[in-house]
Amino acid sequence: MFMDGSFVCRSLREEDDLAVKALIESIFPIFLGGKFWDWKYLQNPDFDRSFVAVAEENGKIVGCNHWLHREFKISSSIVVNAALGADIAVVPEYRKKGVGRALIYFLRSQHAGDKLPVMYMFANPELRKRFHTPVAGYVPAPGSTVLYTKILNWNKVKANAATFNEKVKRGLSGGRLGKVDLTVDFRVKNAPLLRLHLDERGVEADASGRRADVTVSSDVATLRVVKGEGGGRLGLVGALLMRRLKFRGSVRKMFVFYRNLWVFREIFSGKIT
Repeated sequence: MFMDGSFVCRSLREEDDLAVKALIESIFPIFLGGKFWDWKYLQNPDFDRSFVAVAEENGKIVGCNHWLHREFKISSSIVVNAALGADIAVVPEYRKKGVGRALIYFLRSQHAGDKLPVMYMFANPELRKRFHTPVAGYVPAPGSTVLYTKILNWNKVKANAATFNEKVKRGLSGGRLGKVDLTVDFRVKNAPLLRLHLDERGVEADASGRRADVTVSSDVATLRVVKGEGGGRLGLVGALLMRRLKFRGSVRKMFVFYRNLWVFREIFSGKIT
């Protein structure tokens, strides 16, 4: 914690969540009443409150800055810990008073050094010229970023599940759903948890109230094996032997998962990144 003028910068606390979500939503309406904030931060398996800074004056939060922990690939053999600069917001009447700069410098003072040698972000070009380079000290990369996407878009998976359930209802699904009761956690590195429940009616795409029978852990690339794009059964076995794909659960439940793998492949079909 440190003071800069009349305000104090410190790390995010649990009691700050509602105020920070309200501040972010007031400036970025896409955050949809805080739901997207929850998805992007609180539900992120790598979320760390020390990577979020708030500026406070007389008990009121007047600014916030979010970082996300990432593994930054410099070359095929070099991967380093890094911070991705994400959302920064300042109450309008506190702008041009050094709040944004103080928030960034506070996070740097907490994390910069050998343990976190790289800090980067994808900035709006105009905002970068006015703020990120002259005020915050970010250096433009030599070249340009053509495209940046979410690691995984679980909303597309949920839409696929709804389509699949309609096909089941009409008797048009690509296979037969027998008597099954299975809840599966998909834990993909750097992505929020997805919990799916499968029964004879189809797939429940938001089964957060249930306990997982099987947990599938992988990175984004290995998820292609589950989708059926990584060499079929041989690709599945290879990923398991290389421990890039991991399953946890009872033998009986994992057999049920394997028997119904065609269902998960259908709802994971298409581009979900």
